[in-house]
Amino acid sequence: MSLSGSKSREGGWQLLGVFQSEVRVEILKMLLKLEFRSLSEIAQSLEERGRRMTLSGVLKHMKELEKAGLVRSETGIFSETPDARKTIYFLEGRERVEQVLRHLEIDVIERLRAGMVFDETAKIARRVQGISRPSVQDEKAQLESLLAECASEEMYPYLTEDEKKKLALWKLMLSAL
Repeated sequence: MSLSGSKSREGGWQLLGVFQSEVRVEILKMLLKLEFRSLSEIAQSLEERGRRMTLSGVLKHMKELEKAGLVRSETGIFSETPDARKTIYFLEGRERVEQVLRHLEIDVIERLRAGMVFDETAKIARRVQGISRPSVQDEKAQLESLLAECASEEMYPYLTEDEKKKLALWKLMLSAL
């Protein structure tokens, strides 16, 4: 399969699906800590983290990671006979994997999380604008809490300029209530 032109961009979106599974992300992080592991060691480590899986379940995840070019496997390194449990898995492009995970966690997930919190803030702000005075106190407290979360160091940098302007407007609205 050629990865040139528009096909590579389409394939890139499909490759992002490998990160959709928390199990696969955990496996990648595990392999970042220790360069290589057997299928049995990966399954045991996942179980220690509260993710009980069969070896065939773990193997399916490993095949997805291999297909995405993030992991490579070697059979028979520690055994004369092929044994899937003793197949050793290595990261393919350690720096690339570290960079992708870092970008997903910071640049993508935090931006999406900021959008979700802002959306919830916007819904409550609209309700507060239309509520009569006696019942506004509960909604007002919730809005103040969400505004503070949106204005936090962790979230504010990921808001758009328009969202930042709306936050200022809603803070002004609250002070008038």
